Amino acid sequence: MNPENSWLRKILQVVPEIKAGIGKGIVIAALYEGIKIIPIIIIKHIIDYFVTNQSNTVQLIYFIGGVLLAYVVLEIIDYFSEKASFKWTIRYETTLLRKAKKKLLELHLGYHESFNTGAQVSKITKGTHKLTELVYFTFEEFIPTTIQLVITLSLLFYEQWVLALLFALFTPLILLVTLHASKKVQPYRKKYHQKYDEAVGELGESLLNITTVKDYVQEQRQFRKFNVLLGEYIANAQKRWEIGSSIFLWRNLLISIGRVLTLAVAAYLVLKGTLSAGSLVLVYTLTERAFLATQRIGRLYNYLGDAMESINRLTSLLQEQAEVKNYPGALSVSKLQGQVEFKDLTFSYSSGNPVLSAVNLGIKPRQIVALVGRSGSGKTTMAKLVLRNYDVAQGAVLVDGKNIKQYKIEDYKKRIAVVSQNVEIFNRTALENILFANPLATKRQAIAAAKKAHAHEFILGFSQGYDTLVGEKGVRLSGGQKQRISIARALLKNPDIYIFDEATSSLDTESEQYIQKSIFSIAGKKTTIIIAHRLSTIRKADLIVVMDKGKIVEQGTYDELWQKQGAFWKMIQLQKVVELRE
Repeated sequence: MNPENSWLRKILQVVPEIKAGIGKGIVIAALYEGIKIIPIIIIKHIIDYFVTNQSNTVQLIYFIGGVLLAYVVLEIIDYFSEKASFKWTIRYETTLLRKAKKKLLELHLGYHESFNTGAQVSKITKGTHKLTELVYFTFEEFIPTTIQLVITLSLLFYEQWVLALLFALFTPLILLVTLHASKKVQPYRKKYHQKYDEAVGELGESLLNITTVKDYVQEQRQFRKFNVLLGEYIANAQKRWEIGSSIFLWRNLLISIGRVLTLAVAAYLVLKGTLSAGSLVLVYTLTERAFLATQRIGRLYNYLGDAMESINRLTSLLQEQAEVKNYPGALSVSKLQGQVEFKDLTFSYSSGNPVLSAVNLGIKPRQIVALVGRSGSGKTTMAKLVLRNYDVAQGAVLVDGKNIKQYKIEDYKKRIAVVSQNVEIFNRTALENILFANPLATKRQAIAAAKKAHAHEFILGFSQGYDTLVGEKGVRLSGGQKQRISIARALLKNPDIYIFDEATSSLDTESEQYIQKSIFSIAGKKTTIIIAHRLSTIRKADLIVVMDKGKIVEQGTYDELWQKQGAFWKMIQLQKVVELRE
């Protein structure tokens, strides 16, 4: 990695809005650094006048007044500069967070299923913080220091070219040491950033699954795992610091030698009479500023190396492309008839073994179709493909006779509602959770949907009714209550296609009966796809599709498959045996 070649490009790539700020920053810094040099020049003249006895009180007052005026102007510029920098960095930070949030929401489901949530949050927050900090450093350190170095060297060459040349001889050595240090510590930078993300990911995962951690008394084990990751992070951070510090010690020694040598040469020139006392103060001050500017740029370069690791992680996220996206000429759709067809469909996740193989299935509008089969047979994958959470490479999913890739994603997905086994509930009120599917709906419409989902009664039993906060992930709700709120949410959406994915698999008998009533209340009105393990829940389905190892092995009505005494019949017999044992 070459941070000196890429850091500004990275910033401009991620936050192009910074271009205007950089232009203004250069103007402000040039003005500030130009005025900053005035007191040094005035002091040089004061010393020279005093040494030669050419000074008088009036001149001295003018000189001191000039110094005071310069300092006042500098303070005013500094105030407005700090104010502008603060406003810019806050604006860029919020811009980055918006972009990151927007990108994560746009990315396909497969991307999110591949990454740890906590690590993703760490990547965004740390990357945003480092990039914002780097923007601030650009305005407050890099631009002013660079301009200061240019002005200082120009004046130094004008005043005493020998000392300027001496500084120029040390500069390459200082830069080489800085580059060497950055290269040596780079592997440890990568490792310690990686371990930090892993540690934060582990922390987030433990908190997301805190109920399971508590139930199985795994608090100490989770803490030990987190502690190990933190230990690896600390070890790499310390190694990075030790290597960097030992090399930077040599850089700082070089700078110190350069400063002392410059002073010695300047003093020698004074003794020879080729340099005045005032010029000695001026050139020494200038060389001091030049060496300190070089040191500041070296520190900035070192900071860049650290920051770029976090920034690269953030920019890689922002550059991710959604695999599921609108194609050119995609069609708007406001209503679907609900005819679904899987045509010669073969599908696999991330080029692994096929999850579905040569699947052909037709679902008529307003038909209730049940997908059954052992775990891993491909039922949920078929539901995900109807939802277009993934795109199909072989075969096609057709809705109303058109490949679903022809529809605009947002329009198409608005016409489908899904209720899954793992219901996702937000830490909001019961009403807000129902309205999530249709934020423009009224409270009366939400209550009507809750009544159809048999959720109204238990919601009224809460202390604040529909305004009751349900807790993170719906922690204050039972499994059945979560499912019924999820069904109310789906009903409020009023889609053309419903998908119920294992909606009753882990519920008690009473909750299951409530949910069955909710599901079959839409029978004959909307196309409904039900994925179920409990075969009793699908007796009323118009079509039952039996799957095994990614293929359809049987299909027909409940009675037809019962009489056939094939795979479905065997599933019923096996389930009866299990129920008797229970």
